[in-house]
Amino acid sequence: MKIARILLIAIIAVSPLLCEAAEIVFCGNSDNQFDLYRADLKSGQISRLTDTDAEELMPAVSPDGQRLVFVSDRDGANSLYMMSLSGTATVPTNISAGVGAYANPAFSPDGSRIAVQYAPDPELVYASTSIVLLDPDARVQQTLVDSISLKTSGNSETTTLVDRPVWVSDSLLVYVLAEYSDPEVGRLSKSTLYMYDLKKQQHIRVAGGESYYSFEGEPMGFKAVMPSVIVEQDVSRSLLFTAIRGATDREPMKIVLPGGEKGVIGLSDPEFFGPMLYIDACWIYGIMNSEGSTGLAWRADDGKAAKQILDFSGRIIFPAIIR
Repeated sequence: MKIARILLIAIIAVSPLLCEAAEIVFCGNSDNQFDLYRADLKSGQISRLTDTDAEELMPAVSPDGQRLVFVSDRDGANSLYMMSLSGTATVPTNISAGVGAYANPAFSPDGSRIAVQYAPDPELVYASTSIVLLDPDARVQQTLVDSISLKTSGNSETTTLVDRPVWVSDSLLVYVLAEYSDPEVGRLSKSTLYMYDLKKQQHIRVAGGESYYSFEGEPMGFKAVMPSVIVEQDVSRSLLFTAIRGATDREPMKIVLPGGEKGVIGLSDPEFFGPMLYIDACWIYGIMNSEGSTGLAWRADDGKAAKQILDFSGRIIFPAIIR
């Protein structure tokens, strides 16, 4: 009988109020559309990065913190754009390699490649999705993971998506394999995390399904969503993700890679929504209040200090750490 344990959070001396070195990029909706913003969690200062009539979404930061890639419909379709984060702001450049729709890009550890979701028909963003590997300089992409070949349900009415790639190493990716009964309204019926080995071209199931257990040893199935990878102090890697049970019950979870111990992170925040990020001994995570508005919170990982909430007059989604 397998019993998941609550992960003990290490006690590290940090400021009780601030993430000392953390800067983030996020999508903020303060005027009925999403633009990109940059926030310093030490000073609380927020600056606007984009200001258009388009939706600017899903930012990802290069490992050196110098470049930002994001998704925008400013040219009609959900295309991929890149801009500089250093010095004077630059005009974003369209780096798309295909005429379809992109979503949730992620830089490789060396910053030379981008893993991203791609749908070949820009009007059917949920159909025939794949995870592609994009060379942003040559604007050439190759397919790594294809949703059509990975459909796991016998129900022909469900829509299968592959999404949210995150890099574990230069040759390992974690991605979400999700099935929706109605993707237009986000009605998720199944969501599992898989690891893909680029060299061996193999898929390994990581989390999701009947792999979570109560303290009584009873299996408690969950949907695994919003993955992120952190490097521990001993240079080992762990996967953070949000586990959804039922319609609304969300908990942050952590699993040591590859295939190591898994457990709930003792965050103790009823507003936790996800994703869960980590830097400088601080948890940074998405929240949702009782009115359904999403925001951003952080707290020291010893769990002693009260959480801090980013002061922004609007919704916040898709946070990404700059450093």
